[in-house]
Amino acid sequence: MLNRFDNYITDYLHEYKEVTLEKIGTLKTSGSAHDQQAGSVVFVCDKKAATTPELISFIAERIAKSKYLIASDIESHFAQVREFINIGKSYEVPGVGFIKANKTGVYEYLPYSEVNKPAKINVQPVTDKRKKQSNRSAIQLITLLIVIAILGGLGWQAYQFFSKSKTVDATETVINNSDTLKNAAAVVQNANLSVDTNTLKLRQTSALSDSNSKLNIKYIFETTASLLRVQTRTAQLKSFGNDAGYDSFIHNNTKFYNLYIFKPTKISDTLTVKDSLAKFLQKDIQLKIVPGTS
Repeated sequence: MLNRFDNYITDYLHEYKEVTLEKIGTLKTSGSAHDQQAGSVVFVCDKKAATTPELISFIAERIAKSKYLIASDIESHFAQVREFINIGKSYEVPGVGFIKANKTGVYEYLPYSEVNKPAKINVQPVTDKRKKQSNRSAIQLITLLIVIAILGGLGWQAYQFFSKSKTVDATETVINNSDTLKNAAAVVQNANLSVDTNTLKLRQTSALSDSNSKLNIKYIFETTASLLRVQTRTAQLKSFGNDAGYDSFIHNNTKFYNLYIFKPTKISDTLTVKDSLAKFLQKDIQLKIVPGTS
């Protein structure tokens, strides 16, 4: 689970010889960046430790970003790292080694020299990860177009039916096509998009067949178990004028939060808005269509 911060953590460790990771522990080294021997690294587990403040300044200076934002992002990153370790996976500090939990739940350090087959502990090359991310984005784009086409087809069928029957109040009509709705929901789920199947009912028969009609969309940009991260990030985005919010769900007895920006969007503008938010937030964006198509 390599993250853009991990390489900076390695750089900081090599330069200052010691770094503390929040609620994980402290890494110390006496080796150089070019000669990292197994015996030159010492790790001390400390589940109450706070992140080295200088690390935040170090990263903020290199990527020209606010220390406040870096601190928030680092907190979220280490929360995800702990979740990753606690389910039996190993967290890689690039060029240094791995941190994992032993049978008693204590975090321990594992140097590269003791890892015969890194693939067994779910360490993937960066190139493979990038390929998967690229493929996932392409699948999401194709799936979104399929869903829009399905909804457009339903709208056209409804329009034809109600034109023939001369129904006066078309806005209160609900088209029930369970097979099509299930197929649409399945396609969306496979592409890692979130759409409430209860909202796949057309309250205005020709609305979704018009590219100028709007969908109420939550642009989800982050999922985290940290309530502090959720509250600070939401407040910050709202101060910038964004309609930010969050909702929650339970997974494996743990409460998680989806952070999102709510934005009614024309169907024809959906991909443009998604790309714009991805660049602004520097995050992958997922879409969730909510009730209230206008």
